[in-house]
Amino acid sequence: MRLFAIRIPDDLVPDETFDKLATLIEQPGRDRLRRYRLPEDSLRALVARLTVTWYLYINKLLQPGELPTFGRKGKGKPTLTTPHLSPPLEFNNTHESSYILFTTLSSPSPLSSVGIDIMLQPRPSEVYDIQEGITDQLTLLERRSLAVPMRGEGRARRISLMWALKEGFTKAVGEGITFGMERIEVHLNEERKAENGVPQVGVKGGGEDQEQEIKVDKVLIDGKDANQIGWEWKIGEIDNVRKGEKERYSWAVWWRGEVVELSQRSLELEHVPWDNFVAPLLELAEDMQKRNK
Repeated sequence: MRLFAIRIPDDLVPDETFDKLATLIEQPGRDRLRRYRLPEDSLRALVARLTVTWYLYINKLLQPGELPTFGRKGKGKPTLTTPHLSPPLEFNNTHESSYILFTTLSSPSPLSSVGIDIMLQPRPSEVYDIQEGITDQLTLLERRSLAVPMRGEGRARRISLMWALKEGFTKAVGEGITFGMERIEVHLNEERKAENGVPQVGVKGGGEDQEQEIKVDKVLIDGKDANQIGWEWKIGEIDNVRKGEKERYSWAVWWRGEVVELSQRSLELEHVPWDNFVAPLLELAEDMQKRNK
C-alpha cells in the first residue's frame, strides 16, 4: 500500500506543459478540463486524473505505447480496466488547494477497497461557520466533543480530522456523502490542558512551539467499531506555505482487504516533488506522440 502527496506549484505551469500532459487522458476528460473557470482548478483536476498513469508508468506496469483505461463499479467508483494486474490495484485520490493525495492498494481480496480525503483546515475566523454547516451530519457525541472550550486553531484541527475521516470512508465504499455522514462516528481523544483553570483542547502548551496532539480513539460505522468489521484507517496533517501564507491540511485514508505491500505501521505519506511527478509523464507523452505519428 502506498500513499503519495503531490504539491502543485503556486505559479501556473506553462501552457505547453499542461497541453502535453492533457494528451495522456481521453478526449472527454480534456473537454471537461476546459470547463473550469480557474486555471488552477483545471491543473488540480488534471493532476488527479494522471496519478494512476504516473504510478503505473514509474513502476513499469505499462506496456510500450499503452495508456491505462478505466471503468466504474456499480456505484460509480473508478476502477482500473487495463492493464490487468495481479493482484488487482485499488486506488483513490483527493485534492484541495495546493495538494493532491493519491493512494494505492494491491490486494487479492474481492472486498478490497481504499478511500482518501484531504481538507484544508479553516481559519479560526471561519471555523464556527464551517461547524454550523456540518452540524446536521455529526452525531450527538461528535457535537459534544466540539462543545468544550477550545481555541480556534484547535477547533479547526478537530473538525478537519473528523470530516476527513468521514469523507474518506464514504469514498472507500464508493458512495460519497449519500452514504450518510451521521452513520460514521469519530471518537476523538478527550485529553485537556488547563489554562487559567479552564480546560482547553487543541491549544499550545509548554511553549509557543508545542501543540497538543489530537488523537482518534476509534471510529464507529453504524455503531460498530470499524476495525472490528475489517476496516483500517490512518490520519495525518500537512503543514504548507502557499503564496506566503501558512496553512495546514488534515487527511485520512481508509482501506480493507489483505494488503500485499505495506502495513499500517509502515504506511507513510510520500511527498512527490513536482518535477518528479511531471517529468515521467512528459516522457510518456512524448513517446506516445512519436508512436502515433
